[in-house]
Amino acid sequence: MAEFLLAYGTSLGMDVMARIPKLTTTLAYDRYMAGQKLVSSVDRPWRHLVLRSYLEPAAQELLEAPGLQDLTLMTLASGAEHLERNLHGRWESADLRVGDLWFVPPAPISWRWCSISDEPLSTVHLHIERSLIDSVADQMEHGGSSELSLGDAMQFHDPLIAAMLGALHRAAGDPADARLYVDTLVHALAAHLLQHYSRGRHAPGRLPAQPERLVPRRIRRVTDYIHASLAADLSIDELARHAGLSSFHFARVFRRETGETPHQFVTRLRLEEAARLLRASDQTVLQIALAVGFESASHFSVQFKRGYGLTPLAYRLRG
Repeated sequence: MAEFLLAYGTSLGMDVMARIPKLTTTLAYDRYMAGQKLVSSVDRPWRHLVLRSYLEPAAQELLEAPGLQDLTLMTLASGAEHLERNLHGRWESADLRVGDLWFVPPAPISWRWCSISDEPLSTVHLHIERSLIDSVADQMEHGGSSELSLGDAMQFHDPLIAAMLGALHRAAGDPADARLYVDTLVHALAAHLLQHYSRGRHAPGRLPAQPERLVPRRIRRVTDYIHASLAADLSIDELARHAGLSSFHFARVFRRETGETPHQFVTRLRLEEAARLLRASDQTVLQIALAVGFESASHFSVQFKRGYGLTPLAYRLRG
């Protein structure tokens, strides 16, 4: 099969490549995909990233795609495949299974593949804005370098990245997962990529040069702000600014001081305030959901049941 694929379409591929742009946007990239879209974060209010997953055809003779300026990682969510890629006029191949990762360089690429498993073949595509990589690199003091040494990696293994992609994939399909949770994940993923795959000089990440005794005061400032702003659309960047810390360091310091991630802390406070309003007011579930910062009644109901074991209406009736 590999020899057949290698022989088929080489000249055809060069002709097609001449007709597609060298670079395209992450939103436009979807039009070049061959599979049936399963999940997309495009309509979610997420910052700095787009995630999509596809049910892929069991065999694809030739697929041509332009390059992307955004950092793009892919992995298999199910199945296994023999994947071949033509980059800069050279074909290479790899047998990929669930958990394997591959990097998509910012250049036009020819793809072809065939399934080597009885399981359905599905892929997860994660696009991260280059501006976020640059910002996290500055905060980590990487000597100003945000170049990654993933290079032309056709296949690599990193269980932490695979787990983060899995978590983001689940979040994209679950309306109950909040943006603050996704914000935390993508910042952590950017930091991990820079720490382990940066071409630049690796400077150890460290807190800004400030007395350690000031940190609890800064975190208290943030928790006070959260208490007063539960209805607001909170983000890691905004909370970090209130602490006077970089967003890269903020999540780690916050967890050390409070025992919770920012997402866990905000969600707990929102649910506690919602429970109080359910007991003490006659506001509707939707009014309460919006008052404590949930984007919809359904999102609120799912989160409330996770935290309290009851739907909001059942909680109110019981109380």
